[in-house]
Amino acid sequence: MMLPVLKNCEGCGACCQHMIVPPFIINATQNEPQQRGVPTELLEELLPLWEVRFHLKERPCVWYVPETKQCRYYELRPQACRDFELNSPSCHACREKHGIG
Repeated sequence: MMLPVLKNCEGCGACCQHMIVPPFIINATQNEPQQRGVPTELLEELLPLWEVRFHLKERPCVWYVPETKQCRYYELRPQACRDFELNSPSCHACREKHGIG
């Protein structure tokens, strides 16, 4: 099935549907959340889910707002989200999986 080319991500949110927590790189050498200025209280909210993310059923990211189909903290989103390209094969796969034309 050929999906239409989108001009922007507004009204989509397909890429947010399978990632339970924002995919930050959290390790000793690269501390992306601090580099992005993510407030401590938001990180504390994410860390318990981060630890068990591979054991949880697929569901939308905790930062995803279904009503607006947008990220609640878009300006703080991780590099992996920033790099997800509009109309890329990954974008089309997510849109197709979630029935978003």
